[in-house]
Amino acid sequence: MTFTGLVAYPITPFAADGAVNHPELAALVSSLAGSGIDSVAVLGSSGSFAYLDAAERAAVARTAVEAAAGAVPVVVGISSVGTREVLAAARDADRAGASGLILSPVSYVPLTEEEVAAQTRAVAEETDLPICLYNNPGTTQFSFSLELVAELLELPSVVAFKDTAADVEAFQRRYDRLRTLSHTTFSHGLSGDALIVSGEVAADAWHTGPGALLPAHFARFRRAVVAGDAAGVEACRKVLMPVVQHVLNLRRISGLHLLARVCGVDAGDPRLPLLPAPGSEQRELARLVDLVEGALAVSGPAS
Repeated sequence: MTFTGLVAYPITPFAADGAVNHPELAALVSSLAGSGIDSVAVLGSSGSFAYLDAAERAAVARTAVEAAAGAVPVVVGISSVGTREVLAAARDADRAGASGLILSPVSYVPLTEEEVAAQTRAVAEETDLPICLYNNPGTTQFSFSLELVAELLELPSVVAFKDTAADVEAFQRRYDRLRTLSHTTFSHGLSGDALIVSGEVAADAWHTGPGALLPAHFARFRRAVVAGDAAGVEACRKVLMPVVQHVLNLRRISGLHLLARVCGVDAGDPRLPLLPAPGSEQRELARLVDLVEGALAVSGPAS
């Protein structure tokens, strides 16, 4: 598992009673397996990992791996406030047949670099699964220094870094700098859908939540960016940017559940205390998605 290409992060659908909707999750993952994405990542922020208990998370991992049926790798987020819970989640993901793990430094009290390094080493000792470190300072209040990333990339199982930045230029500087600090083979992927839909950064991977709901379109977009196809990039950016901006304006998880509903997924509402996005936003979001679908139909299948 290399964490390269298009890494799609599906939501975790919920039933009316708040339970995880496993049949809908299985259908969503199964559809992703043939959509042009490179891997599926469950139990990320988009998948409401923080609102699920350990048993639910283990069950989500099993459902996703079974639904993918080996067609694409399934990686599992294992972040939690306590290292004991992180290690248990790593074991559950391993038993479920996951191809890799995603780890961010979640904590009630912001962690130090020493604490993050110790937790990462503990996971690497617990399982041989490949690990992708995740820099998400807006949520975790911890920002990975590139020196720490380079140090942790020396661990054989740490093979990827999911990173973000304030803007395109800042990400590119971090990308270039990390290449000078580490001479191991690793993937430096981009997180942050506003940056992704700028079309200005290929990186080694795109880690995206909306891409799990509009996978063929994001796959087309990434191919155009990687190929340097300026016309293709602009065509995709023109229709995908408004969708992503609308979702981000609604708050990430609530907005993604509404986008899922527009895309025909029985997403249910997010777990409380998160409230659903206003139903009045659905018509506009549906209009924007129709523009995306129309643009794909006019341009024909991606090569």
